Amino acid sequence: MLVSPNTVTFSVELPEGTLDPAYLDEGGKVSVLANAVSGSMDIVTPAEVAVLERVRAGDAAVDRELVAGLLERGYVCTDAVEEEARYRAIVDGYFQAIQEAPFQFMFIPSFVCNLACPYCFEGELTTRSPRMDEEMIEAAFDTIPEIQDRHQNSGPPYITLFGGEPLLDTAYQRGAVEQILRGSYDRGYPVTAITNGVALDAYVPMLLKYGCEEVQVSLDGTPRTHDTRRVFRNGKPTFELIERSIDVAAEAGIRVLIRVLVDEDSVDDMPRFAEFAQTKGWLDHPKIRLFNGFTKATTFLYVTPDHPEEKRKRMVRGDVKAGLQEAFWSMVKQNPLVDRMLQPDLARIRSAVLEGDRLRPNLQGCSAGTSVVAFDPNGKIYGCPETVGRPQHACGTFYPEFSYAAGYRDPWRHRHVDTVPMCRDCNVKLFCGGGGCPIKAWAANGGDFNTCYCPKVSSITTRVETQLAYLLPMALRRQQEHANRPEGEEGTWEQMTRVGSFPWMS
Repeated sequence: MLVSPNTVTFSVELPEGTLDPAYLDEGGKVSVLANAVSGSMDIVTPAEVAVLERVRAGDAAVDRELVAGLLERGYVCTDAVEEEARYRAIVDGYFQAIQEAPFQFMFIPSFVCNLACPYCFEGELTTRSPRMDEEMIEAAFDTIPEIQDRHQNSGPPYITLFGGEPLLDTAYQRGAVEQILRGSYDRGYPVTAITNGVALDAYVPMLLKYGCEEVQVSLDGTPRTHDTRRVFRNGKPTFELIERSIDVAAEAGIRVLIRVLVDEDSVDDMPRFAEFAQTKGWLDHPKIRLFNGFTKATTFLYVTPDHPEEKRKRMVRGDVKAGLQEAFWSMVKQNPLVDRMLQPDLARIRSAVLEGDRLRPNLQGCSAGTSVVAFDPNGKIYGCPETVGRPQHACGTFYPEFSYAAGYRDPWRHRHVDTVPMCRDCNVKLFCGGGGCPIKAWAANGGDFNTCYCPKVSSITTRVETQLAYLLPMALRRQQEHANRPEGEEGTWEQMTRVGSFPWMS
C-alpha cells in the first residue's frame, strides 16, 4: 500500500460554522484531497489525513475502513507500476486528442489599431505596420496543410482574425478581411474574430455572409472605468460604440464573448459592471458570454536567449501583480452577481466542486505550442499570439517562401509535464500544466523550452486553496438548499453530485 504520487492535500480555511467541527484540523482548517488522475476531490477528516500520512510512512497497521475509502477514490494504491500506467494513459490520451483537435490559424492583416490601450502587449507595433496583400493571404492559406502535417495534426483547421485591430473600418482592411473570410468559407474553415469591437457592427453583414459564428470583444468595466483605458488615440471614449456592436452582433445571431480585463484599477468596478450587464440582458442572452482576464507584465517579449542572465531574469516576470487575485476573490465573495457574470475558474476546479464533475488534469498550461499558428503581415509565422511581431520569436515564414524552424518549434510543441525535469516529481503539476509559460521559460533560461518558468509550488497550492475557500461554502449552501426541498423535487444537480467528485455531499 502506498500513497499515489498524484495525490495532493490542500488545507482550506472556511467561514466558521460552514462544516461540522469534526472536519477541522488543529488549526481550524479543512483538508481536501485531490487526485487529477483518478479524477477525485474530497473533503476528509483529520483521521483520514492521519491514515494517509501513516501509509506514506510505510505503516501497515492502519484503519482498514478508512484505507478502503482512500483506495477507492485513488488517493492510495497497491501497485506503483499500475499507478504509473494510469498516469501515462492520461498523458498519452491527452496528446492523442491534441493531434485530432481543431487547429487555430490566426491571420493578422496588419498590426495597426485605432485604440491606445496602455497595457497592450503589441505596443509600438500598432502605430504603423506593413499590410497583408492578396498574394500573402493566399500563401498563408496554402501553408496550412503543411503546418498541420508538421504538427501531425488531423483536426479541422479554423481561422481567427487577429491584429492589431482586424476589423478597422477602412477600405484596405475591409478588402483584406473579406478575402480571408471568403478563403475560409470556400475551404470549409470556420472563422472567429478577436476585435476591440469599435467597428464590429459595420462588419456584421460581412461576417454573416461568410459564416462567422463567434467574435471576442473587450470591455473593462462600466463607462467611467473603461473610457479611461480603452480609448481612441485622440482620447475619445469607446464604450458606447462597443456596447452597440455587441448588441448588433448578438441579435444577428453571432456569439459574442466579452472579455473583461481586471487589474487594480478596475477590480472594484466589477459589481457595477455586473449590474449594468444584468440590466442589458447580457447575463441571460443565449449568444453572449462574459469572462475575465488579468493584465500581465509583457517585458519578456523583448528578451532573447543571448541576453545576460541577470537581464533575462529581471525582464521575465510573473504575469499578475501581487495581491490582484486576492483582491479579485475578495470582491467576488461579496458580490454574487459578479460570480454569475464571470463564473471565475482560475484553478480549473469549479465544475468538480459545484457540479460534481470529475477533476480534470491540466497537462499543458498553454495550447499555443500544440495548436496555434499566427501569420503576420511581415510574412512570418509565430506560435503564440502574444509574441507576434517580435522576430526573435518567429518560428518560420509563409511568404515569399515557406520555412519552418523545427529546432525552435519542435521542443516547444512537445513540451509538457514530463519533458520539464523540474516538473516530473512535482505532485501539483497537474494543476498548473507543468513548467509555466513556455515562452518565458525559453527566454529566461537561455533558449531551452524544457526548463521551468514556474510560480513556486506554494503559490500554485495557494491558488487552488483560495478558489476552494470561495467555492466550498457555495457548494455547501446549495447542498442545504436542495436538502430542504420537498421529496420528489430532485434535479440534475443532485444527480450529478451523487456520483461526482464530492460524494460527501450526497
